[in-house]
Amino acid sequence: MTLRNLSVLYAALLMLSMAGALMGYRYFVDIPNIKLSIDNFHQRELMTLNRALKKEIHFLQTINYDYSVWDDSYEFVNDLNPEFIRSNLIDDTFTSLKIDGIYYYDMHYNMVWGRGYDHLNRESIGFTELNLQKNPALRTIYPNKKNSLGIPQNGGFIATRQGPVMFSSTELRRSDRSGNPVGVLIFVRRVRPGLIKSLEDLSQLNLSTHKVIDPNKVAHIARLTEGLNGESYRFTRQRLIEGPDGKPIMRLTIQHQQTEDPMVFDKAITLTLALLMLLPLCVLAFVDRYLIKPVTHSATVIRQMIKSQRFNYIEANIKITEFDNLAEDFNRLITTVNDQKATLEKLTLTDPLSKVANRRAFEQFIASSWSRMQRNQQPIAMLMCDIDYFKRYNDHYGHQAGDKAIIRVAQTLHQKINRSSDIVARYGGEEFALVLADSSEENCNAVVKMVLDTVRQLNLPHQHSLIAPNLTVSVGAALTTHIDQVPLPCHYEQLIAAADHALYQAKNAGRNRAVKVHFNAQSNETEGKVEVV
Repeated sequence: MTLRNLSVLYAALLMLSMAGALMGYRYFVDIPNIKLSIDNFHQRELMTLNRALKKEIHFLQTINYDYSVWDDSYEFVNDLNPEFIRSNLIDDTFTSLKIDGIYYYDMHYNMVWGRGYDHLNRESIGFTELNLQKNPALRTIYPNKKNSLGIPQNGGFIATRQGPVMFSSTELRRSDRSGNPVGVLIFVRRVRPGLIKSLEDLSQLNLSTHKVIDPNKVAHIARLTEGLNGESYRFTRQRLIEGPDGKPIMRLTIQHQQTEDPMVFDKAITLTLALLMLLPLCVLAFVDRYLIKPVTHSATVIRQMIKSQRFNYIEANIKITEFDNLAEDFNRLITTVNDQKATLEKLTLTDPLSKVANRRAFEQFIASSWSRMQRNQQPIAMLMCDIDYFKRYNDHYGHQAGDKAIIRVAQTLHQKINRSSDIVARYGGEEFALVLADSSEENCNAVVKMVLDTVRQLNLPHQHSLIAPNLTVSVGAALTTHIDQVPLPCHYEQLIAAADHALYQAKNAGRNRAVKVHFNAQSNETEGKVEVV
């Protein structure tokens, strides 16, 4: 063998070894890293799906809480006043809240009142399983954990003859969250294709649901809350949704967006092999710098984001189809998650009827404003507004007209109160609450007069009002004084109570007027009143 032949043979062996090394790296390192990135992406999709499901339950819990922490609901369990049902639990209530069942129980699992009503088909339906005396196994739906406001709540899914339903249960309390437990209010909503479509939009997954008939046949399937659960690499998987008793009630078939496995040979690898045959060392350096490192960096960045729960957009630093698709899918998921998170957070703080702040948003706002008042020694004013003779208005004009009146009043006040330091909230029923942070007495008086005049100028006819031919409101206002030394036990609920008492005085004085009191933040007492007509 000549030296030339030996050199050619050595060069050929070197190029083959380089090519083999590249293919080995692609098969044993590169593709596993891609699959790991895809697995992390799938894990994130499952987490998003689980979080979206919890958000749906949380939204149902929000409206359930508003009806449970309410004086009228609390008293209804004790006196069973039929007027409460005629006024508040009509067909339109189910439709406006988008629920299919309302059930009141006492603390001994006895149903006080309940009704199932399909809010889409507008027909009565039966949930016989909710007779907890005959079905004690379902008593696990009773509230078992306190929410952030200290009220016991529960939520999740249960199986019924009508199919799987989502439920929320809350212990009944008075409007100020006081009172001993007297019963539980449960809302149910059927699992419909619209809910599945909403979950698909939030998670960017393709979903299909199946009712669980025999739990033993699905015992090998993981729960949705378990993530990947050590599963092998795949694009289609199944998960179980269980009830409060831990038994599976619904099986989800999940199809991830990624539809192709990463290939060993593609255009980029073929071109790389061709170049490697000519320039093995240069190509090896190029692959290490422009192919391997970007993939490893992307996988590391994704793992760090998952670990820190802080998600940002990623850029594909190499033009390979799998990497581009993965970066596009991941960035689209981040956009969807951020948009839906903002939307869901807004929904949980907005009254669904009037589109102004709800009771929860009001409590968060006044708590932060009260803390700021204590720190900066700035006065704060609280207004409670109640539509006069609203029950007569509802009885004469109908509940839909009553809803429109509430919307008109709420939106008009919201347009007038435009400082970022102020808020207009629906406190409950026909009652509204206004918080004026850093408000002087002149500003408080002006806002009180504005509220009275604005509602009068709506010129909404009210033939059954005992004080005026048009719709009017009564206002109770409380303005803090002596804020330079506020004692630590002082709480904003005492300011709410002072405004509520002023509202009571305005009503007793003939309505269609306002009563303002000065609330001494040091002594927690009112210092007198000023009537404003």
